Amino acid sequence: MKKSIALIGLACILAPVFSGCKKESNGPNDVRIQNISVFSYTEVFVDTSKGQNDYGTIPAGGMSEYKRFPFAFNEAYIQLKINGVLHKTDTVNFTALTPLVGGKVTYSVSADTVTRKLVMEVTELLPF
Repeated sequence: MKKSIALIGLACILAPVFSGCKKESNGPNDVRIQNISVFSYTEVFVDTSKGQNDYGTIPAGGMSEYKRFPFAFNEAYIQLKINGVLHKTDTVNFTALTPLVGGKVTYSVSADTVTRKLVMEVTELLPF
């Protein structure tokens, strides 16, 4: 009986070593912003609750450089200006979200100039 318990314990310890499975970890994430509108975005700011970055200006149809965040989610708080007028996403409840797997992330952002609301979605996630 003692041998059986010892073998089971040893198997539990060694199983992850020999499984060959790579555990995916959350974060860090390199995030870029894709402007999918016909407007130029200025003063672009992104907050994932685990980091904040300024992206400057992104022309209509353009893409920003990647910026590093400790963690990113499938939602983010984004604010920017279009022709000097502030536009932003709705408030995000980050406590209900699961961090994305570590890698490169693209947030595609569109704007409604009537309501001054931004809509974003993750359109690319490339694990490191």
